[in-house]
Amino acid sequence: MKKLTDYNVGFINPPSPFLTDQRVFMSLGILRVATSLKEHTNKVSFIDLSGREDNQYELINNFIEDNSINILCFTATTPQISIVYDLCQYIKSNHNVKIILGGPHITLINSSLENSTDDIKNKSKEHIDRLLKYIDTIVIGDGELSIFNAILSDNQIINSELDDNLFLSNKKYNEIKLDRSFLDIDSYKYEIDGNKSINIISQMGCPFQCEFCSGRKSKSFNRIRFRSTDNIIKEIDFLYKNHNYTGFMFYDDELNLNKHRFKELLEKLIKYQKNNNVKFNFRGFTRSDLLTEKQANLMLEAGFKWLLIGFESGSNKILKNMNKGCTVKQNTECFRIARKSGLKVKALMSIGHPGETMDTINESIKWLKKVKPDETDITIISIYPGSNYFNKSIKISENLLKYENQDGDKLYIRDIDFLKDANFYKSKNDSYISFVHTDNLSENDIIKCRDKIESITQKF
Repeated sequence: MKKLTDYNVGFINPPSPFLTDQRVFMSLGILRVATSLKEHTNKVSFIDLSGREDNQYELINNFIEDNSINILCFTATTPQISIVYDLCQYIKSNHNVKIILGGPHITLINSSLENSTDDIKNKSKEHIDRLLKYIDTIVIGDGELSIFNAILSDNQIINSELDDNLFLSNKKYNEIKLDRSFLDIDSYKYEIDGNKSINIISQMGCPFQCEFCSGRKSKSFNRIRFRSTDNIIKEIDFLYKNHNYTGFMFYDDELNLNKHRFKELLEKLIKYQKNNNVKFNFRGFTRSDLLTEKQANLMLEAGFKWLLIGFESGSNKILKNMNKGCTVKQNTECFRIARKSGLKVKALMSIGHPGETMDTINESIKWLKKVKPDETDITIISIYPGSNYFNKSIKISENLLKYENQDGDKLYIRDIDFLKDANFYKSKNDSYISFVHTDNLSENDIIKCRDKIESITQKF
């Protein structure tokens, strides 16, 4: 019987050419999986292709040959999956290796397979079948423990969401280590107000049910898993003392989901900085309707200067249609709290939702003029597998899907082949493309509206 040490396992972090700069935030998920495996075997190698797609075939060939790789592991987000698919075809044609694929995309497409209309189920099944022509094993959900089964078994699909031994409980999630030495850590450049900074994650999952957000029916993305505050402080201590980081970007969906845990984290961050005579800068995403004055004051004291908040729209109708769970009034109150505490706010806004009209666009413009965010990011929504916009849609023509809510508001979505197309994601030259339209706004109208809102907010 084969054992782990019989294999030379290689991990590939794929490129993301759609990003302006690929060496900003590290992909932490694949690092956690590689670290988990390294705890049991030293035959683990890693190659980071971020920003290196020009000679990626040569790099992969050398990586496989130099390390005698016989098992190759990929991760992929939805914008990356077409790139990874092409790489897998090339590798299978040139090397005798087993390929394992995990990551957000395959987990979300599986969610669409299980929780969708017949049209989307068929589309998702066909998508997975095409992947399996070049990929030996697909891992759905958490990969930190599933990787062992993926290596040692011949199963084509391993689903951690259906196996309590593979799905990370809160305790298991907290125990998994993260070894960043697989990467050239100094090649990643990010700053917060001039401070050398790095991304960290303190919790996984979001319990809310926004229609546009992927993973609402996926246990891996919907279930909350927390790291202990001591665990987080230990990571920050290591990054500060070994790599001189004094800025940290929390990439949690919403930092303030659990008010008691968040308070404890902020208090320990304050205590650590006092004990070590250092001042850190933090950024993070928060939920607008959960922010309190006490939280905001404590965040400022801990070193947070900015809040990043997905307000999405200044129209109550659109907020209701996307099932955001917040109102314009609550979002306005969030600005009052932040400003009173001295925190700056980056407003994350999106357009192109079901029922979007010039009236709802103008409501957003009016609201933004009223609250005057310190920074604003305006995007056209991208429809990802796993979102309700995608899962609940039906095919109405060869290249078009339609989502309709209970009030009859519709969203028309271009039927994208995710294994071929990646330009549905915001391009790195900021030239936007819309792959959606409504009954009242064409794709071109939506692009013009986005550009108009951006030009207005730049004058604040």
